[in-house]
Amino acid sequence: MDTANRKAENKRQLSGMLGFIERAGNKIPHPIYMFIVFFFLTLVLSAICAAAGVKAINPVNDKEVAAVNLLTAGGIADILKSFPSVWASFAPIGAVFIATLGLGVANGSGFLKGILSLASNFKSKFIVTMIVVLIGINGNLIGDTAFVVFPPLIAILYINLKRNPLAGLFTAYASVACGFGAALVVGNGDAMLAGMTEAAARLVDPAMVVSPASGYYFMLISTILLSPAIAWVSIKFVEKKLDDTGMGVEFELKEEEHIKVSLSAVENKAMKSAALGLAGLVLVLVAMGFKGMPFAPPEGKSFAFSPMLRAIPAVILFVFAVPGYVYGKITGSIKEFKDIFAMMTNEIKTIAPFFLICFFASQFISVFAKSNLGTIIAIKCGLFLKNSGIHGVGLFIAFVFLIAIINLFVSSMSAKWAVLSTVFVPMLLIAGITPAATQMAYRIGDSLTNNITPTFAYLGIILTYAQKYDKRAQTGTVMAYMLPFSIAFTLVWVLLLVLWTVSGLPIGPGYHVFM
Repeated sequence: MDTANRKAENKRQLSGMLGFIERAGNKIPHPIYMFIVFFFLTLVLSAICAAAGVKAINPVNDKEVAAVNLLTAGGIADILKSFPSVWASFAPIGAVFIATLGLGVANGSGFLKGILSLASNFKSKFIVTMIVVLIGINGNLIGDTAFVVFPPLIAILYINLKRNPLAGLFTAYASVACGFGAALVVGNGDAMLAGMTEAAARLVDPAMVVSPASGYYFMLISTILLSPAIAWVSIKFVEKKLDDTGMGVEFELKEEEHIKVSLSAVENKAMKSAALGLAGLVLVLVAMGFKGMPFAPPEGKSFAFSPMLRAIPAVILFVFAVPGYVYGKITGSIKEFKDIFAMMTNEIKTIAPFFLICFFASQFISVFAKSNLGTIIAIKCGLFLKNSGIHGVGLFIAFVFLIAIINLFVSSMSAKWAVLSTVFVPMLLIAGITPAATQMAYRIGDSLTNNITPTFAYLGIILTYAQKYDKRAQTGTVMAYMLPFSIAFTLVWVLLLVLWTVSGLPIGPGYHVFM
């Protein structure tokens, strides 16, 4: 295709509903601007709602939750004083920074390129895409780090497979974001939510116990079914649309970014040694989980309660850094130990935009929490559904969609459940639905809209990555290509939930949907 035709092709936009979403979404400012607007809007709304007497009654303790006016001299002073502490304590900051240090060693030494070179040998487009989706869905096991580490790596892999980098970036991001309610193994998130669910259930039944593995069967089957389904949507729709519209097709890697089809003898030796180093590290981590060791779970508790799951950023640091260092020493990319510091520094530079976005996102989230508006919204939405007159499976499904909608405004999984569990767990328990099943439905609803949530800090970082491959990419572009993934996750998950509920199959070891 000649240059003129290519330029004409590149001007094409998505058509139909996705085209409308892209054009409308592109009128939305950069996420940083949105967080700034939301910040000041929350301040104004807090004053208006407080003056209007907006409030809600917490169904747990019958205490009143009222809107707090932040537009006062004391309120403004408190907000300004807390700028540094709010940003520093923002959960993703520390986790991502620490994990990125290890990623810097693995990337700078050439170890990651070696891994991607091996991955490039896969010939089947569908199998590669399904593996990407599967890994992304299980990304919740390492927490927020997956959002920053995984998508850009897959974009590079796609380029070397002569595929559209934006397709890889978007597929990886959607898989991590929407796959938060599924995984092949039980993780820290399951343990955290189970604790909240059990506490809420004991308001009705003091003897109720909710295990972190209470929804494991459903979670496992979800992962197995979602992986090929999302891969199909990625290839047949998202990637095809990207190629048709010319988005990302003209990006060219720098010479040093190209991945060789095959490794040299030295690189093969380095890769084997790095694999042995990684295996040794894994054995050490496993040994640390035995009784009396640092990662041993509390007496009588499963591995889901292991301190290691709370030390994931540090674990990732070593998982990347150890094989990366071994690989670099053998290939010569690391000559002295101090070389790894330069690698770490260079990698941190690449995620500088993420830290900038986090500053503004953290300030908005903080004032939103202080205003009590999020809590009031959650309580009122919960009580609305409770009093709607919907019953049975219909109530279950309505609950999923309600959570998906609330997630557009309150993105924190734990923050929402801390409030909503106290409303819905007792309510549905009285209706004959187990707390484990309610938690499972919550995990689904909380996952479905993560990738299109405007208040989600990682939407901005994915936009930053997308603009690397095509400068025309804007907020609307990302959201338009995210929507098919969100719809696919919704269809598969809701259908599976209905079938599982009707069939009466156990959702986990010893747990069912109905009492």
